Amino acid sequence: MRQFDICRLKDRSEQLVLVLQHDIAEELNTRIVAPLSDKPYRNLITQIRVPVEIDDNHFVVQLDRMAAIDRRAIGNVVGNLASDEQRIKSALDLVFLGV
Repeated sequence: MRQFDICRLKDRSEQLVLVLQHDIAEELNTRIVAPLSDKPYRNLITQIRVPVEIDDNHFVVQLDRMAAIDRRAIGNVVGNLASDEQRIKSALDLVFLGV
């Protein structure tokens, strides 16, 4: 799996996560991921919860819920959000640096 890949979790096959961790750290046993949700949010903070479209379906990348998980818990790659790289990186900057 590579940075910005969308994967299913093995134990919850319906849950999608976005791999945030750069490929340079691929030898680690963990991956930093953010869950994707298809549920709308009333107070959507689009700078932190990034709206994306995957195969004509609307999701939100929940960067405020990112976590490191064991890479063995991550299942198949089902897509990639590299085309949204700049928006995701800007949101990460806001979460960690406040800019």
